Amino acid sequence: MAQGHLRPPVRDLLATVARVGADITLGSSDPVEAQLRRALHGRLGTVRRVDWLEGGSYTTRHRRAVVHLVSGARHPVFVKTPSQAPTTRLVVEAAGLTASEVRFYRTLAANVPVQVPGLLHARHDGTRFMLVLEDLNGQADLPACGDACTARQALNVINALADLHAFGWGRPQRGSSSGWLLAQADRERTLGTWLRLPLIRRGLDLAGDQVRPPLAADLLRYARHQRIADRRLTEPPHTLVHNDCHTGNLAFGAEDHPVFLDWQMVRAGQWARDVAYFCALALDPEDRRSGEGLLLDRYRRRLRASGGPDLDADEARAAYRRHAAYALEAVVVTLALGAAPRAVIDTWLARATAAANDLASFEALDLPA
Repeated sequence: MAQGHLRPPVRDLLATVARVGADITLGSSDPVEAQLRRALHGRLGTVRRVDWLEGGSYTTRHRRAVVHLVSGARHPVFVKTPSQAPTTRLVVEAAGLTASEVRFYRTLAANVPVQVPGLLHARHDGTRFMLVLEDLNGQADLPACGDACTARQALNVINALADLHAFGWGRPQRGSSSGWLLAQADRERTLGTWLRLPLIRRGLDLAGDQVRPPLAADLLRYARHQRIADRRLTEPPHTLVHNDCHTGNLAFGAEDHPVFLDWQMVRAGQWARDVAYFCALALDPEDRRSGEGLLLDRYRRRLRASGGPDLDADEARAAYRRHAAYALEAVVVTLALGAAPRAVIDTWLARATAAANDLASFEALDLPA
């Protein structure tokens, strides 16, 4: 098929893969520290020294550092740059994740009614990116990805998600400054058409008995009927969703008020995507079972009080049940991609499988046999 006849999301994906592939082949002669010095020069002043601290690399490479200025001031920073693994970098850029995070910080972060890290620098040039944020280490509690939220933390996160969704309700509109949020959702669906079934098969193979055969069969049926599932999980009304709200992407400040980290997955979507994902992955199953009804009621009341719609209780419960299926899909795909430590995946799998079973999530999607 000639490129001129390809749909725009497909053209964009192919162009991204070509650009990033060429950049990986050519390599970079611009060290990260030199980029950081230039990035912060106008914002903070002349950099005298950079002390690099611990870091890691999954979807992106992230490192903490202390920047020492000629003036004598010092600034702890958190630096994100492309993954050093070529395959991971290709997948991340094809999904538009780094570009989305940069765009979020440039256009939305200052206005959203939830706490986010302070921005010092954000750049994405089509093949490379750098994001420099304030380092929250020592300023807030930073739980690990597999940690479970306390009851107070969960309640505060649900309140914050309701505020975020009320702010974003109906905001994503094609042809507007927020149209990129819908375009990012389109890109996710396009990638899913190509990759969802093989990645789920690979993830289930790796998961083994952690996903029991009946649930594995439901997940494969979900992947085979992805157009129907996507329609039920992505149809309007839309709001602004974080789309990756687990404990590893949260910090907790005074009185356990949340700070939302890692906005790579941000896009337009249904409110239940964030709420079900958070409850499925960030709460121990027993806590979720005993508290999810109260959390859903709190979410509905807070959403209405913050200027959002008045959600019907039964319809909200049905949407919540459906979106728990996505939480399981996300964990299985993450396992297939090797995008999180196996110990974390094991914890998430236990929680996500419990949620999908408890809530009969795949039945709620009403997919063909």
